[in-house]
Amino acid sequence: MSHEAALAHLTAGAWEPARDQFAEAIALNPMHAEAHLGLAQAHRNLGQWPEAERSARAALEADSRYAKAAHYLGALLVEQDRLSESLPFLQAAVDWAPEIAQHHRDLGVTQLFLGDVENARRRLLDTLELDLHSHEVLYTLIRGWSLKDDSPGAARLLELVRELADKAAELPDAERAQVLFSLGKAHEDRLEYAEATEVFARANAVRRATFQYDVEVPLARFKAIEASFTADLLTRLAGQGSPSGRPIFIVGMPRSGSTLVEQILSSHPEVHGAGEVYVLPQLLENSSGIGGVTYPGWAATMNGLDCATIGDAYVERLPPGMPGHTRTTDKWLENFENLGLIASCLPNAKVIHCHRDPRDQLLSCWSLLFSQNQEYAYDIDELRRYYRGYRGLMEYWRDVLPSGFMLEVRYEALVAEPEAQTRRMLAHCGLEWEDDVLRFWESRRPVKSASMFQVREPIYDRSIGRWKPFAESLAPLFEGLVPE
Repeated sequence: MSHEAALAHLTAGAWEPARDQFAEAIALNPMHAEAHLGLAQAHRNLGQWPEAERSARAALEADSRYAKAAHYLGALLVEQDRLSESLPFLQAAVDWAPEIAQHHRDLGVTQLFLGDVENARRRLLDTLELDLHSHEVLYTLIRGWSLKDDSPGAARLLELVRELADKAAELPDAERAQVLFSLGKAHEDRLEYAEATEVFARANAVRRATFQYDVEVPLARFKAIEASFTADLLTRLAGQGSPSGRPIFIVGMPRSGSTLVEQILSSHPEVHGAGEVYVLPQLLENSSGIGGVTYPGWAATMNGLDCATIGDAYVERLPPGMPGHTRTTDKWLENFENLGLIASCLPNAKVIHCHRDPRDQLLSCWSLLFSQNQEYAYDIDELRRYYRGYRGLMEYWRDVLPSGFMLEVRYEALVAEPEAQTRRMLAHCGLEWEDDVLRFWESRRPVKSASMFQVREPIYDRSIGRWKPFAESLAPLFEGLVPE
């Protein structure tokens, strides 16, 4: 009865009793593959990752063609960013149980993260043939495939997105948003700009209706940060933080060329590209000052010891990369809010601020379904107001941050002069020149951001001036926007 009881506990979310019951079942029958897999699930939900991996591997030892266990182990490795290790297990799950769409989906998405775009496309197309509603697959494929070509794959995607769009009203909100953003992208690919504008507007409205958001909250926070991190405070705290020079912060708003910048830097043998690292925001969320004052209210009372403590805590939690990696990029873009804190706590870190023509940038945000956060992006007025707040804060940082701490990288300049701009970035970070950085698209480093398709190609300029065909239909979005 231990196995049945364990399954009941697992279904109920009672992880510890489930773990104990599965262990009892295994004690009675060490070759009970299903019990080993159940134990892996219980361990994983308890945050016991090494134990979960051992149990999943034990399930495969008990049943060498157990597709569910192979898939679970592969997914477990993906969760730990061990993507290359996961591939044999995800492939085995597909081979042993090809009728299950989720097996194809997870293998395809992992291939995509690793830059194996062609195989990923084929695998994800297979997923859609098994389950047209498979989570985010249609949207992911259409984002990375031009639907104006005449390839069979593009034709099939166009057929599928139209089929789903015809019954969009019947779909759950999350899937309806994906379908509409996909259809808008298809219209744009086919140069049908009026239709694209109308569909993107519908897509944004669907997504915006699914959450509560007040743009005044971040705007007030920006002003509070300015008021806290005065020039006098930064001068008083200068040089008292952690001595580490490991971090390279890449900041800005989404769709600014930040993933391209990180991909170039991480092609250098001394740089580990850690991606979007939620370390500094987490430290701030868990901190408070005298009387429970939250950030940035406690910044005015900081001293040198506080700076060193925060800086050291950040570096300890930063993914170090492989041997030989002396620098680590952190592309949590919203760290643009925290540049005063970073300058105080990590004075030897470097910051690269990515920006571009705001008309292209805001159009790209408004036409994209983000996987998380970016709640400001789904309403034109909120998007413009957030952008103005961000830009104002960046202007403030330019005035008060130490000279040489932050480098400005404009996307259009990087596209026009990739070698010259790359040399600027490497020099800013104290890195010697390496020819490999100019072949960044050959890197097999995992990329999970919205730009995962673009950074697998050499630099191109086709996204510059994207806003122009929308100039009339989206005039309220572009009004008054000019490049920095």
